[in-house]
Amino acid sequence: MIAALAAFATLLSCDYLDKREETTSLSEEDVFGDAEYFEEFVNWMVQNPVMRHLQAAQVPFGTWDDIADGSMGTMTFSIPYQYAKAGDYLQLINMDRAKQCNKNCWQKYWKHIRIANQGIKHIDMYPGEASEKARLLGTCYFYRAFSYYELCRRWGGMPYFEQPVSLADNLDVPRDDMRTTYLKAADDFQRAADLLQPTVPKSMWQHPTSVAALAFKAKCILYAASPQATREGGVTRESLWAEAAEATEAAIKAAESNGYAMAPTANIYDIYNDNQEDIQIAEVIWGRRHSIKWESDAYLHTIRPPGTLGGKYGPAINQSLVNAFDMENGYPITDPRSNYDPQDPYKGRGARFEQCILHNQSEPYPGKVLNLYNYTQNPDGTRDLTGSADMKYQSGKLMEGYTPTGTYIHKWMGKVFNEVDHRMVWPEMRITELYIMFAEAATEAGWDWKTVHSGCTYSALAALNKVRNRAGIADVPADYCDTKDHFMERVQNERRVELCFEDQRFYDIRRLLIGKDIDQNMYRVLITKLAPGYDASVYPTGFMYEYDPVPIDTHVYTDRMNLFPINRDDINMCSVFKQNPGW
Repeated sequence: MIAALAAFATLLSCDYLDKREETTSLSEEDVFGDAEYFEEFVNWMVQNPVMRHLQAAQVPFGTWDDIADGSMGTMTFSIPYQYAKAGDYLQLINMDRAKQCNKNCWQKYWKHIRIANQGIKHIDMYPGEASEKARLLGTCYFYRAFSYYELCRRWGGMPYFEQPVSLADNLDVPRDDMRTTYLKAADDFQRAADLLQPTVPKSMWQHPTSVAALAFKAKCILYAASPQATREGGVTRESLWAEAAEATEAAIKAAESNGYAMAPTANIYDIYNDNQEDIQIAEVIWGRRHSIKWESDAYLHTIRPPGTLGGKYGPAINQSLVNAFDMENGYPITDPRSNYDPQDPYKGRGARFEQCILHNQSEPYPGKVLNLYNYTQNPDGTRDLTGSADMKYQSGKLMEGYTPTGTYIHKWMGKVFNEVDHRMVWPEMRITELYIMFAEAATEAGWDWKTVHSGCTYSALAALNKVRNRAGIADVPADYCDTKDHFMERVQNERRVELCFEDQRFYDIRRLLIGKDIDQNMYRVLITKLAPGYDASVYPTGFMYEYDPVPIDTHVYTDRMNLFPINRDDINMCSVFKQNPGW
């Protein structure tokens, strides 16, 4: 039915076998009856993730936020952003640069499912220790569940194969709905949690744990309860929001009791950068650690902007996302009580803001101050569109690679300029997200968001405030949580800013079915460097900031964009496997 599955119908679905001369004619008994071979077979999934975020040789032209509402690509040539903003997802599935959703991504998730099912089927042949047998089986259940979770949120519900399939099997089977797929994955994550350990040695940090399995179980149920899956129907479970809240509470308790904790406010940046293992292991429930070279494509094209920092193409942050970060006193910048000064717009926004956003006069490295301004004011009050070292113009036009919005991404950059091998962490799940998930699920379940529900550790409000306080932001003001709708606005805003550039917002827009309701256009701030003699009481920074209400780029959004299209060749493999709506 699916080309990827047909291609992996033989035992040799694991690349490591091809590299071993002695395994060219191995039988199932030879592989699965040998402890070392069995372990390598399963561990291949850990060593070969489908997505290698922000790593060299992965064509990382931009982030998921570039095709959501958080940022935009600064290249004019063919990149995912250029097609996504036009709604042309058909181009993305055939585009090598769209690693997040192309045919290769699709095939690799099915390959992981195939490998996981082989491991599950043959687990009784494993001759090693019982504890290692449990770890291998748990890892297989985890990766099967994770693959279906990723397939479902990209392409919708899928047939849930629990056995390896071959060309001899009937592959002409219909798709499950999204809710059914998510809930089956949640069951697999629970099976994994029952088998895995809550923590692993530092040398095995990228291997899944029982805490990670419980966290993703909760997330699957959260997605199943969300409007996108609910609208489609399927399994009837009216209590899904409550189930999501209970599952998230169980994951929080498991995490906290096993030493997981949010990093201190001063160490937010260390979650993602440098060799801060203790901080990273505590906050990141499951993720990947890798090194990235200073001159690699990943660094030059996605992380390090041009100009002072010597990159090539820095994704530009949408001003609407910049505006979404609350002030330290807890108020949105639109509230007069926030003390927000539009002429000193980056002051008082909290530690998290500085660790995520590169703005005019940021100093990401000692002595490397960014000058991001469009205009230079003359003594007579006129101004010239000259640009600056980090926002260069040529013949009145912004040069390719430089930010048209006035800001860049800081989150992944590291602390050492010209660091040959920068240590980086990509978080698939942080304990911080669990607190936000609980706030959402508990509130949607109808629980009083200000009161600790029976058996729970936090109220929804306390869980959300825990995240805000760590970010250097005060509690949600009372009149912003006086009704469910007001409180949920703060919950979703918190998800947007806390998890920015971590590949979350794209899916939140779709699972909540808000793609046509929100403003997905790109906005900017125009900055003028003032001439000597300016009024410092009005312009305390020496710059004039002007928010431009006219979009600098327009995004198309229609209902069919809630899911990616499936490659036509895979659809044509059988008669009952249907294309996604609108494609």
